[in-house]
Amino acid sequence: MKMNPKLKSLIIFCLKLVVTIVPAYFVYCNIVNDPEWDVGDLYSLFQKNSVSPLFLALLCLAVSNFTACFQWKLLLEKQGVRMKYGKLLKLYHVGLFFNNFMPGNVGGDVKKVYDIRMQGGQDTVGAGFTATVFDRLFGLFFITLFALAVGALFFVHDADQRAFIWPSVWIFMGFCVLFAALLSRRIGKFFCDLAAKILPEKIETRLLRMFERFQKFRSKKLWINIICLSMVTQSLRIFVHFFCGIAVGVNLSMSWYFYYIPLVAIVSALPISIGGFGPREFLAQSLFARAGVPGLESVVIQLLAYFVSLILSLFGAVVFLMGQKPVPSTPEQTNGHLEARP
Repeated sequence: MKMNPKLKSLIIFCLKLVVTIVPAYFVYCNIVNDPEWDVGDLYSLFQKNSVSPLFLALLCLAVSNFTACFQWKLLLEKQGVRMKYGKLLKLYHVGLFFNNFMPGNVGGDVKKVYDIRMQGGQDTVGAGFTATVFDRLFGLFFITLFALAVGALFFVHDADQRAFIWPSVWIFMGFCVLFAALLSRRIGKFFCDLAAKILPEKIETRLLRMFERFQKFRSKKLWINIICLSMVTQSLRIFVHFFCGIAVGVNLSMSWYFYYIPLVAIVSALPISIGGFGPREFLAQSLFARAGVPGLESVVIQLLAYFVSLILSLFGAVVFLMGQKPVPSTPEQTNGHLEARP
């Protein structure tokens, strides 16, 4: 018996709501059950000089959005979709706004794919999807690489911290296998042949087209560009948490943030909660406690980082409310690539 789609959506939402609330409840209990806890502690965190660090956090995130959008633009152009950077920047911030409220911070990615289709025509859906998925995966891959590098440099000899290198190792290896499957012709063909034996012909055709689009990313120049852009983007986004920590009086070395925040980012990206709330704060509290950061401060750092992101994404809310007029689909075929007019 086939389940009603509305009932299925409701059940999935309720499950995500549970995953959001339960960890958040444990975070709350860990804070209020602290013998030294006092509600005045929350107010005292912001009685210090918090304005300058928060401004720097805003600046870091703003610059990272510019570099991340440029990376997205390069991935789109590699598939023949050419749009003005200013237009893409607006679409990117609309996606950021939706990410704040959608499960696993991926709702905004769906919105970006939809907006690319509205601006470029039906034939740009595949290119928008491929560029957006690859952009998100590569960002998570690169931030995991930071955790591995910092772990090997600073924490591999610390018995209490060494164990946290292994999650990053397995995540890194998983991404390597995934990129090999997407970009290697031999491995990709193997999976496509396997899919042909299992999946219906219609789905198989779509997978083959998606695989062909990923093959367009096999470019040395493109990889050099996105590696440099990802290094800047992901570093700046970790700096956001560092400055939020300074804003609440946490005096912690930058290496701790480069070691722990990637794991928090991976968990936040999973579509298991609403906006990443709950699991993100629970993991951050558990990890930073090992660095001597009190539970209240570690949670407030995450909330401040979210608040900074929300403030910047308000530009996307304005763009969304003003409306984006779809551009008439008049594609030009150039060397087999679709060029979308901005």
